[in-house]
Amino acid sequence: MVDQILNFIKNKYFIGTVAAVVVIYAALSFNQYLSEEQNKKDFKKFISVNERLANTELSAESLLSNSDLNFNEVGYEIIVKTVLAKKAIDEDNLTLGATLFEDAYSKTKESNMNLQTKNIVLEQFRENIVRIYMEIDDYENGAKFLEMGNNRDASFYELAGDFYKYFGENELANENYDLAISANTDETQKNLINLKRPR
Repeated sequence: MVDQILNFIKNKYFIGTVAAVVVIYAALSFNQYLSEEQNKKDFKKFISVNERLANTELSAESLLSNSDLNFNEVGYEIIVKTVLAKKAIDEDNLTLGATLFEDAYSKTKESNMNLQTKNIVLEQFRENIVRIYMEIDDYENGAKFLEMGNNRDASFYELAGDFYKYFGENELANENYDLAISANTDETQKNLINLKRPR
């Protein structure tokens, strides 16, 4: 019996399998090490960019052009672009704010974030983007952005109604308000939507 076990261990298939397992384990360990090192680099870069964002003497536009905002970890990139968009809006650079929010929106949409959290974050970005387009009177880009929205829930339709009402598209506004009401279960919210309707 012992001779058979020794012969099996000496067998080229067994040795090849053990060698392959060792190589795979080493490769996975090295890959994990590289991933951890990359995460450390991303975190240090994130801290550095945030320190620059806090500098009130630098404009959002100069920060955008003089900073590397691409991270391997998409969460850092979304946070930085959101903070930078807020800074741009505070500086009345609404076009840059909209561009940064749209980029953060796209990154969030593509991320593997928890679905419920993702939908909440996307809803907030969507609201910010559409309101900015209203603020800068950019009907074309606002309507285009609304059209590409695929999470059509009560808040989407209410926002679309607000957008179209703002631009005097009363028929489209009322259609979207109707959809918001039919998708909403809260009676108070339904009443508020009805009060927004153009006359």
